[in-house]
Amino acid sequence: MPDTIVFNGQETPRGEKSFYWLYVTTKLDGSDLALPVHVIAGKKPGPTLGLFSTLHGGEWLSIEMLRRVTIMLDPAEMCGNIIVVPVANPVAFGQQTRVTPDESDAPDLNRVFPGNYTWMATLMARKITEEILPQTDALMDFHLGLWGASFGTIVYGKDFSDSGVADRSRSMARAFGHPYIEREQLISRFPGPGSMLGYAGEVLGIPSVISEIGGAGFSPGLEEAWIETNVNGMLGIMRHLNILPGEPNILDRYMMIEKTHRVNPGVGGYLHPEIPETGLMQEVKQGQLLGRVVSPYTFEELEQLKAPVDGWLYLIARPYPVNPGDWAFGVVDAQHAAWES
Repeated sequence: MPDTIVFNGQETPRGEKSFYWLYVTTKLDGSDLALPVHVIAGKKPGPTLGLFSTLHGGEWLSIEMLRRVTIMLDPAEMCGNIIVVPVANPVAFGQQTRVTPDESDAPDLNRVFPGNYTWMATLMARKITEEILPQTDALMDFHLGLWGASFGTIVYGKDFSDSGVADRSRSMARAFGHPYIEREQLISRFPGPGSMLGYAGEVLGIPSVISEIGGAGFSPGLEEAWIETNVNGMLGIMRHLNILPGEPNILDRYMMIEKTHRVNPGVGGYLHPEIPETGLMQEVKQGQLLGRVVSPYTFEELEQLKAPVDGWLYLIARPYPVNPGDWAFGVVDAQHAAWES
């Protein structure tokens, strides 16, 4: 890695914070599409951690998490650097949509890395690939629930060709200090090698974790607790990487999760959960009623959503209008999860 961080031909001096707009392209309305980048350059040299939010435009609660971390970090106490990209997809964020609202064949930014074409999503992916990823040693990406849904796990990839990348990613996940960790097949299953972390790990050998803790549209107290969990988790990973002094909060045990099941509506309507909004990681039994979809027009019940297996809820939702396939519930399969020290 270079000794200092450089964007737009400008170096961030050690012990200082900088902000840059990275130009991507010009849109049809004549305005620039650019990515916002904060750099916190430690007083002493060390590794660089990249923090990314809102590759999907509707997953925006993590912006506040990154804002707080960016403000609280003191470069004088750091050995290394933090690169913060609070809005990695300004186009989707501006429209409050998951993907870029255009007519391309590649609207999902987190499926098109390294960015081989000239659609807006691929151009943003290329800018990240060429200018940001090469300056990082480790990555953290945030994919929280869309409005009305919330997740409750930390995720890392276990199927990189280089097993060392998976091992380092696992260590980062443990250092986050959250008890529920998913070991995902990020390359061979979902979201695939075209995701930012899939590409970074498989091609560039960069270890990473995904935070899927929290969501928007819930009570202020719950959202504040999720923000605090993520802020503390980022600081734990920085201590693990020796960017910050001190030791991370390594727990006595973690639930290592190998398989999950989504329980999403097959019809549109109004979702009425049977699970309280505090129900993340609540234990459920196979066949247990999780929620109902009711017609907003006739008020008749259209569908019942039930737990497919015994396990724990890693995805919950509050009451809100849903289309077919919208997020509702997710169940950790008890047959494929175990506590490990």
